[in-house]
Amino acid sequence: MLFHSATFLICVTALVALYWLAPWQRARLVLLFSSSLVFYGWRHWPSVFLLLGSIAVNYSLGRLLERRRSQALLALGVTVNLSFLAYFKYGRFVVDQLIHLGALVGLQLTVPRPDAWMPLGISFFTFQVIAYLVDVYRKEIPAERSLLAFAVFKSFFAQLVAGPIVRGRELLPQLHTAVPFDVARLHRGAWLVLCGLFLKVGVADVIGDYVDYAWKAPETLGINNAWLTVYAYAAQLLADFWGYSTMAVGLGHCFGLTLPVNFENPYGSASLREFWTRWHITLSVWLRDYLYISLGGNRVSKSRAAFNRLATMTLGGLWHGAGWNFMIWGFLHGLWMDLELATQGARARWPRWLSVFVTFHVVVFLWIPFKAPSMAALGTMISRLFTAQWDINTPTQTAVMTFGFLALQKPLFALVRAERADTLKPVAELALAGAMVWLLLAYGSARQDFIYYVF
Repeated sequence: MLFHSATFLICVTALVALYWLAPWQRARLVLLFSSSLVFYGWRHWPSVFLLLGSIAVNYSLGRLLERRRSQALLALGVTVNLSFLAYFKYGRFVVDQLIHLGALVGLQLTVPRPDAWMPLGISFFTFQVIAYLVDVYRKEIPAERSLLAFAVFKSFFAQLVAGPIVRGRELLPQLHTAVPFDVARLHRGAWLVLCGLFLKVGVADVIGDYVDYAWKAPETLGINNAWLTVYAYAAQLLADFWGYSTMAVGLGHCFGLTLPVNFENPYGSASLREFWTRWHITLSVWLRDYLYISLGGNRVSKSRAAFNRLATMTLGGLWHGAGWNFMIWGFLHGLWMDLELATQGARARWPRWLSVFVTFHVVVFLWIPFKAPSMAALGTMISRLFTAQWDINTPTQTAVMTFGFLALQKPLFALVRAERADTLKPVAELALAGAMVWLLLAYGSARQDFIYYVF
């Protein structure tokens, strides 16, 4: 069930009403858990059993870790969770590479290939629960004693399939507190849901139609349309994922829950390191706290710290998908971050606008391997950016929307960050909401999944 479908919006409206009519906190949690299972099973109902199994296993492991602080038990928990992720997300990729390597040396390998389907959100809820187990092991949080509260923490539909990656310390205490109904907070949540809908349907999907069309045959693109394609994808990806995260935070507010903000004007960053403190913030924090620091962080020699950054970003790329393109994307991010650190003295003399300009174009260029469906398509698109002829026909609407959206990043983030219009007059807020609804009706339909659903 898609966030931006009419079915979802009707169902969530009814759920919000039932939630606030429920007299006890336990009844509210039952509503959230049962509705989350329906939401998760809507597309592929057998996935629900994997989710339920993960809840039972990790709840038990958390309780055991609290009673017996054991590295072996923690390693078992991490291994079990990563094993499910590895099988469903990387199994076919690994088998395909083995078959390919065998063919190179003249061997015909017959290796069974795992099923093609991948449970929605498995990357997100796997990282979420690994963080929970590590935090319990480190005694940073107590193990959750209520199985119902843990189940809601693990399955809450607003952040289940594409984040933000919510930590136990952030959400679990909220699930034990019966907050009173707050019309201002409901207003705030509805505003964020509307903003997220606008970003997804009114911006990302409209631009995405051109991006998908262009990537089907990159060899036909002229130099101007090739550059428009990479800029448009940068705009589409931000609008799509920022839209999802904004809706998730808004839905949380509708149920009296606070979820972490996941985006903060990332294309306004003056370095790639700053970019990763503004883009997919909860993933960046996870990689820092549970991978980079575990590798030694920057408490080691400069060369080892550079390797740690490179390894962290490469594995972060692999987390996004089973493909060489994702590993290349992550590796290049780590390489550029090391280069930035090595040249920070020279770059310190640059004006900020120049640093932002350079960083933005590095990010845009690195989105090419992220999007490329194959290594051949990756090479073709890069060659078209520099060697193609000029196209006479350029899609004007896509160009206007792309560059308009990118140019208005700062005011758009300020508008959404206001959450509800305390800083706006009621008439201005109503006018903005009306404009968003008009754009949704004029241009929108729930025809595309959120991009990060596949991760």
